[in-house]
Amino acid sequence: MKKIISIFTCFFLVLGLAQTSSAESDTLKKLKKQGYATVAVANEPPYSDIKSDGYVTGAAPDVARAVLAVLGVPELRAEVIMYGAMIPALQARRVDMATSGLYIKPGRCESIIYSEPDLCGAEAFAVPVGNPNNLLTYEDIAANPALKMTTCAGCAEEKYALERGVSADQIVYFDAPPSGIKMLQQGRVDVFALSGLGTADLLNKTNDPNLELIMPVTGVPMGCAGAAFNKDDLEFRSEYNMALAMLKATGEFAAIIEPYGFSAEATASKSYLTQCPDGM
Repeated sequence: MKKIISIFTCFFLVLGLAQTSSAESDTLKKLKKQGYATVAVANEPPYSDIKSDGYVTGAAPDVARAVLAVLGVPELRAEVIMYGAMIPALQARRVDMATSGLYIKPGRCESIIYSEPDLCGAEAFAVPVGNPNNLLTYEDIAANPALKMTTCAGCAEEKYALERGVSADQIVYFDAPPSGIKMLQQGRVDVFALSGLGTADLLNKTNDPNLELIMPVTGVPMGCAGAAFNKDDLEFRSEYNMALAMLKATGEFAAIIEPYGFSAEATASKSYLTQCPDGM
């Protein structure tokens, strides 16, 4: 019965896309005419991953490629941009959208708009093996001013830390996740904070027996990300959401993200409408 419902849901979504094709947003018309969308990504596997030949893959870009293909945009051209610079890039229209695990947060919703969630996951710490400082929460870091943590500027983890009492002078920013892990290995910081799957992937690649994964971080909600757009692109966001819903209904969405360790089911009960002011 569920399969039959999904097929009918997919049919009506496709019908909806066909009916709106003559009234496409100006943004979608532009992207279809030029044949590509310029998309901001960060280098944080498994959310996004830049291969040695420059090709960008990962769960977020792969979903975006599939959605854009449904919308008639055949190519995704990725630009690597640090998380803290993604919102300004969207506002200035240097990129058409951003997709790289940029979590949906009320503060960000004041500056940009999001698609429905595409990737949800827990938070994690990387610490020296044995977790000598017994760091299970951000409050544990805040309780000892002598401790230092590392994360990226503009990342959700920075805000989680500051909201939970970690002082700004306890945070050392890395320019890329591997450099943050290097700081931890060198003893320059006591804890590395980033998304759960991103941290696990990095520790697996580092293969250092002296480091340990702490996941999930207690007291931090599961974060959900979505594709992000300029605030004036409400119509394009609606078109994107319709195509994303179609991929979810057909099972293609799950087939894309689950090999990267994400759960399609985790996004099913999540919506930007509950996380952004005024449902934007």
